[in-house]
Amino acid sequence: MGLEIQAVSKLGQSVALRAATEWLASHTDERTSSLTELAAAELSRPTQRAKLDTLIQHIGHQVTEQLESALERFADDDIASSLTAVEEAMSSIDLSDAALLADDTDPEVLAQRIRRSLPRQDLGRCHEVALDQSCRYLVQIIRNLPSFQPRALAEVLSRATAQAAQLDDVLARLPRTSLYAPRGTDNDDEFRDEYMRFIENHLDRLELLGLTLKDRPQLTLSVAYLSLTVTGEKRQRGNWFSETDHHAHSGIRVESALAARTYVRGEAGSGKTTLLDWLAITAVRGGFTSNLESWNGMVPFPIRLRAYADDPLPTKPEEFVTGWLTGVMPPGWVHRVLRAGKGLLLVDGVDEVPPQKRQKVREWLRELVQAFPRSQVVVTARPAATDEKWLAELGFSAVELEQMSPSDVKAFLKRWHEAAGASEETQRRLLAQLESREHLQGLASSPLLCAMLCALNLGRVSELPQSRMELYSAALTMLLDLRDAERGIARILTTSDKTVLLRDLAWRLQLGGLSQLATAKVREHVTRKIRSMPNVDEEPEAVLAHLLERSGVIREPVPGRVDFVHRTFQEYLAGEEAMQDGQVETLVAHAHQDSWTQTIVLACGHGQRSQVNELLTEVLDRADRDSRKARRLRILAAACLETVRDVDAEVCDRIDTIIRDKLVPPRSMKETASLAAIGHRVLRYLPSSLDELSDAAAAATVRSAALVGSPEAISKLTEYAGHSRSSVQEALIAAWLSFDVQQYADEVLADAPLNSGLAKIESIRLFPHLARLRHLTCVDVWLPPNEPLPSLSLIEDLPPLNVFVTWLRGDIDLSPFAQKTPDSIFLTGARRYTNIERMPDVSSLCLYQNEPWQSLDFLGGRSVRYLHLSDLAPGCDLSVLNELPDLKALYCRGWGDPQILSALPPLDRLSLTGKEPIDVRPLRDRSLKLLLYRWCTYVGVEDLGPDVKVEWTS
Repeated sequence: MGLEIQAVSKLGQSVALRAATEWLASHTDERTSSLTELAAAELSRPTQRAKLDTLIQHIGHQVTEQLESALERFADDDIASSLTAVEEAMSSIDLSDAALLADDTDPEVLAQRIRRSLPRQDLGRCHEVALDQSCRYLVQIIRNLPSFQPRALAEVLSRATAQAAQLDDVLARLPRTSLYAPRGTDNDDEFRDEYMRFIENHLDRLELLGLTLKDRPQLTLSVAYLSLTVTGEKRQRGNWFSETDHHAHSGIRVESALAARTYVRGEAGSGKTTLLDWLAITAVRGGFTSNLESWNGMVPFPIRLRAYADDPLPTKPEEFVTGWLTGVMPPGWVHRVLRAGKGLLLVDGVDEVPPQKRQKVREWLRELVQAFPRSQVVVTARPAATDEKWLAELGFSAVELEQMSPSDVKAFLKRWHEAAGASEETQRRLLAQLESREHLQGLASSPLLCAMLCALNLGRVSELPQSRMELYSAALTMLLDLRDAERGIARILTTSDKTVLLRDLAWRLQLGGLSQLATAKVREHVTRKIRSMPNVDEEPEAVLAHLLERSGVIREPVPGRVDFVHRTFQEYLAGEEAMQDGQVETLVAHAHQDSWTQTIVLACGHGQRSQVNELLTEVLDRADRDSRKARRLRILAAACLETVRDVDAEVCDRIDTIIRDKLVPPRSMKETASLAAIGHRVLRYLPSSLDELSDAAAAATVRSAALVGSPEAISKLTEYAGHSRSSVQEALIAAWLSFDVQQYADEVLADAPLNSGLAKIESIRLFPHLARLRHLTCVDVWLPPNEPLPSLSLIEDLPPLNVFVTWLRGDIDLSPFAQKTPDSIFLTGARRYTNIERMPDVSSLCLYQNEPWQSLDFLGGRSVRYLHLSDLAPGCDLSVLNELPDLKALYCRGWGDPQILSALPPLDRLSLTGKEPIDVRPLRDRSLKLLLYRWCTYVGVEDLGPDVKVEWTS
């Protein structure tokens, strides 16, 4: 960026002149005299006065160099006006010895004194920085120029070279201070490196639930991480073509769906926290590729909301850093990182704060993104806590973690057993049981439950659990008893004693809407509880220590706080305690709250028939009385049937009737997520025909079946496959990746009519199976960033293309497109493209490459309407754009040169992005819609004319 060098140089010389004047005046008490008069009084010879001039000029040059570095990020116009104001302010301020001593010779205090003398107005950020730096240089010069006795100035000047060298060193080491760095930034880089090492070491570990600490291998999460898929609106990629794709998409890998602000929702045990930890580690190591490549090197700030369930949310950015590093963190460091857009905020667990506090969490997030708009933010929650639009007004896109597909499960099992050092035979034994027992396939679709199955399998349990309740029970038994018993470790508590204490703690957390408690408070609860346990003789301190060290169920994540290793264990034990203590009324009173859903479902699995009858009846009666909460309460009652062992037939029939008459079929995609809580039982209630349903209800019905993800679901989807409505066929294709892809192609899609023969394909994994779709005539290919192609050769074997979107790497030959005639092509990530002339004429074209475009002549004669292009080389001729009569919209990356913008042809729509500030003033007289991004910097937006309609986006 260019600088107003004259203004900077003038201020630098002014600072040097003022410092020298104060230096001389301090020895003559003639502060009203000019520097020339002061020098003449001290120096009699012209050569001596020349040496003084040389010293002052050299100091001025030194200050100028420092100012240039500090101000280089500001626009030239800002620099010129700001430095003039700083020079005027400093020329009139009192710099006498008494005044400087009153300021403690502190440049920050001097700068504040100058600001108080100025009119009350906002002079801009450039003025603030220039004033802070000038005061610092001025004070340091005065401090470091040597003292001398009267009439001894000539001797001092004889050592002018040494004085200049000393000042060179002093000024070069001065920190750049500002409002956001009051003590400078000298140690920022050093602390950043230390902090990043801490994050890497602290988070890069895999929690293998079910294995004791002694048995857990040292496995890094970054190696074992399994990328899961999400459902949600595909990430908005700059409104690629004529309109935004608003359809819900399934099977997208979560990394591909992340945007600058993303709200990730997922059920218990779906991998939300693991995802955030992986993002933090990958950012530290610079391992992102494709669309997340810009996240490499960002500073992650993991924020666990469970830590603030009963405490105020952090109001200072510095509170994002916890632990021993806080003692050495430079003041304002986190603030500076976030202001610079280099922060990655990872906010985990909206559902782990009480419902009444979630509005405060949203307002807290609002203030956070407003204060630091350039930071990347990922927030997680369970779906029941909020809907997908909860953060939409803050610019967040929402996605929901899906269950693991069969291929995901196999990959998970392989990595888990390798991590645990298990034999291949142990892994094959579990796979064989999964393939032969369908109920286990449903359990294995959650990362948490799959990990429990792996642990039980490794523990040589011959028969794996039949249900979720049995699985939790077996896992807790293994954690609380079997591991220590097998190893002969002394026990001070029986398994039942541990269970009683843990149930009590879980229930107290549940009642308080908490996820953790202070260790001292837990000790109080243990002390009170063991008074009613006659067979426990140990002291409360020893009992609590034993639970923390040996149970594997609770832990002390930070000193002074206790929580359960996973919230699911807390909910399971709280549900058991509720039934043991006869707390049915309490459960019913909280049935409408999402934070109680799983506790109530699991309580039904623990309860006796009379308790379950009472609980479900009261929940359904509440639904009849309260129409606003009716759907949630009815869904809850239906979900409870998963765990119920015994219930009156009348209650069961009532729930069946409600599901058929009130809940199924779903009216929209929004209702499918809540229906998923019912589990595989929902299949029996879905209609066998979609003929009587609306388009939205029919598509939602398909989606509901797909969410079950079991072999029975494939049979139900096969019934729907012959339905010709496009919404149904699109939903069937979207579900493909949730199942074994070959089986699904053969059984569901082989004879499906598709969308008039068109199918939308979102993974390379589906390419080999397209030939199985007998009615396929054309494909839309939308490949995610985590599946970049090394070449385009594979498209030669694809059916005719309509839309082709992909990420690439290396040099890409475009000649494979020669025999294709798609309507839209979107290519990005290549180093450069070759054989561009063989590209077909398309309506929408995007070619992003890493090398700047030397020429755009390949566009000549094309009928392109929507065009996306990356950076241009200097002197690239834009005249060819005027030869595109149909061009309506241009999306430019890195086109920040005002001359380039002036040369653009008339357009309806223009999008501008880039790392450097973009001056949009050449567009002031245009008539168009201008798409701008909040993470970019633009100059002159306020100067645009009335016919330029600005649209801001994330």
